[in-house]
Amino acid sequence: MTPHDQYRDDLPLYAVGALTAEESKQIERHLAECGECREELDSFREAASSIAMAVSSEMPPAHVKTQLLARIEREQSAPAAVASAPTTPKTRTRPARERPSLGTWFWLPAFATACLAVLAVGLWVQDRALMRELRQQEHITADLQSNQQVLEKARALIETLTAADAEHVALAAAGAKPQPSAKAVYSPQQHSLVLLAGNLNALPANKVYELWLLPANGAQPVPAGTFQPDAKGSATLVLSQFGNNTMAKGFAVTIENQPGASVPTMPIILVGTT
Repeated sequence: MTPHDQYRDDLPLYAVGALTAEESKQIERHLAECGECREELDSFREAASSIAMAVSSEMPPAHVKTQLLARIEREQSAPAAVASAPTTPKTRTRPARERPSLGTWFWLPAFATACLAVLAVGLWVQDRALMRELRQQEHITADLQSNQQVLEKARALIETLTAADAEHVALAAAGAKPQPSAKAVYSPQQHSLVLLAGNLNALPANKVYELWLLPANGAQPVPAGTFQPDAKGSATLVLSQFGNNTMAKGFAVTIENQPGASVPTMPIILVGTT
């Protein structure tokens, strides 16, 4: 344990005045140089003050004080009577018991309050540490979930691009340079598809680009997903568990209303065949 850790452990005791004078001087010198410990001390003092205000000290009843004083007076006169009585050689006097100080009665409530404050402050520190650990655990869990999603997309991308049966189809459009273009990679066995597009034009509000798979058997185009380009006109679409061993003769891209259509709307923006 470092000296700094030792001072931090003593802060709850210092906050309720439970350290010796020398220990208090040492921790005060440390506090003068350590802002972190000063903040901890402020928190401990606030907690201790709240507890002290909630626990009220009670003085002993007046008749208890009267009975105690009478008992002390009787015990003080007892040694004189014993001294005047004759003793035999075998007589042994029992040493007088140490009597509690009268002030102890009045300090007991304050001492109990201080002990309660120290205990409660310690529990409060543990509770705060557990809350910090819980928040850190929540952040870690969220990061793990996010990382898991990224890994799943990356795995689908790699499996599709490296599949033995992957068909690479380039989609292009005639017109001004630079032309919008796209490349689709589709693996029927892997049931996965990857689209990489570039130089796409920005879309009006509530509009999306939609990719269509053109079946080799001449069936109706199959919607393969929608996407939006970024500020540079680039877009990536990664699909796993797509299709049902459907062989494709090509792909096409249209512009549709959000969230997409079941039948392509003309004109076709991009098209390519295998």
